[in-house]
Amino acid sequence: MTDPTRPAFRPEPDAASGREACSVRPQAEGEQDVRSVRLQADDQPRLVNRAAARSGMYRTLLEIASYRHLLRNLVLKELKLKYRGSVLGFVWSLGNPLLMIAVYTIAFTYILRLRTPGFVFYVMLGILAWTFFTNAISMSAGAIVDNGALLRAVWFPRAILPAATVFFNLAQYLLTIVVFLPIMMAIYGVRPAAPMLAYPVFLVLQTGLTIGIALVAAVGTAYYRDVRHFIDVALPMLFWVTPIVYELSLLSGRVHRVIALMPMSPYVSAYHDVFYYTRWPSAGTWAAATIYAAASLAIGLTLMARVQDRLTERV
Repeated sequence: MTDPTRPAFRPEPDAASGREACSVRPQAEGEQDVRSVRLQADDQPRLVNRAAARSGMYRTLLEIASYRHLLRNLVLKELKLKYRGSVLGFVWSLGNPLLMIAVYTIAFTYILRLRTPGFVFYVMLGILAWTFFTNAISMSAGAIVDNGALLRAVWFPRAILPAATVFFNLAQYLLTIVVFLPIMMAIYGVRPAAPMLAYPVFLVLQTGLTIGIALVAAVGTAYYRDVRHFIDVALPMLFWVTPIVYELSLLSGRVHRVIALMPMSPYVSAYHDVFYYTRWPSAGTWAAATIYAAASLAIGLTLMARVQDRLTERV
């Protein structure tokens, strides 16, 4: 007969975990036994140390791809904010290229008496590509430091911010080129030709170059604020050593080699080739454009992968 004064549950020490396990003793004959229950340490929530598992270049690419919805939303937000409350909206984006083309037309055609056929079309191709490049780099320099509150609030791939700035400027460039290119081709009698199929390829390569430089500029500005000011000074100087308002073929010797090595030279030369001369770019132009884009992306992504978990401390 069961002693009513004897406790039904008695704690027993567990030698493995140092805790006490509760053994259930049957209170009456025929009752089902209950097994001992132990709390395991692995059942506790664990924290993941991201700094210990720092990602590489390819991992950063995968992270950007997985956050593509955020990238898209940031680009759309910038486009809406830019034209919000504006009566003319996108038309204002055409003002700067129009003004620059008018100034260069007056300067080179009427003041310097330069009679190159279709010179305005030649200049426009370079200016629009250059505007996309410079605006993207200048804006990307502050992409990290100007979003410190967002960085501290939630984790996401830090490369998204400068990349979104580049794609925002790419969207503006495409909207502008869709308007200007058919008009200028019609005015100067340029017919569609097979070499123009190379244009999307070079645009993709230029975008890769721009993203790589934008990542470096964003990281550099986060660590050294002088980088942003250096970029503002360097880009106007770089304009004149890029074959935008003159033909690269007119240069010779060492000057030609130096100008050809500038980062935007192969892309601008390719646009001149496919639209102005309606010819395929040379093998050297293809090689330089591909190497510059691949090297820029590799450097930018690798740098961002190494420091992105420490950027919050720098803003």
